[in-house]
Amino acid sequence: TYLIQSPMEGNNMQPRRTGAGREDVDPLEGEEWARVLEHSGSGVILAVSENKLHLIRLRERPGVEKQIIGSRVYFGSDVNQREAIAEPLGMTRYRDLSNMSKGNLSVVIAEIIADFPDAFLSFFNRAGNLSLKMHAFELLSGIGPSKAREMVSTRGRKGWKDIASLDSSCSIDSATLLAERMAEEISDTKVEPRLVDLLLRQEV
Repeated sequence: TYLIQSPMEGNNMQPRRTGAGREDVDPLEGEEWARVLEHSGSGVILAVSENKLHLIRLRERPGVEKQIIGSRVYFGSDVNQREAIAEPLGMTRYRDLSNMSKGNLSVVIAEIIADFPDAFLSFFNRAGNLSLKMHAFELLSGIGPSKAREMVSTRGRKGWKDIASLDSSCSIDSATLLAERMAEEISDTKVEPRLVDLLLRQEV
């Protein structure tokens, strides 16, 4: 059985391994941009990182205007680029998010997928069977066995060139479906298999 038919190639969103072992890698290594989940004016912005979809807390710069949901903010090492962020405060847990942030998570992830589709499109182009009776497409809400077979047939050998052609040929909103699945995985670490790890967080 397999989930992804072949290793992802040309994915500039994958994390890089540092010289130390996996246990020594900072989860936010290489992360520089995030999308706002909530900016309540408390001095802290709750966000999800773009590359690996980690939930993070960021300290706002004094006097910065309120950031709207989904806004793209820089929190990397170049302090001069930090227009809205004073400093990153580290990662946070899903259970510690406000209800507003939890409600915004899948919507914001869908926006990230739409803006940086390559890593996510690879799932649709390479996903295979989880078992003799279940295809990986069935991990997505509303995709049953019949729809999964239809999608595999439509995909063919070449796959889809972009999200738009995928959505058009399969009559789905792939970004939303995948975002909902990833938000579910982030909210519950017991959910398996974990596409967010397979597509974005695996060491290379």
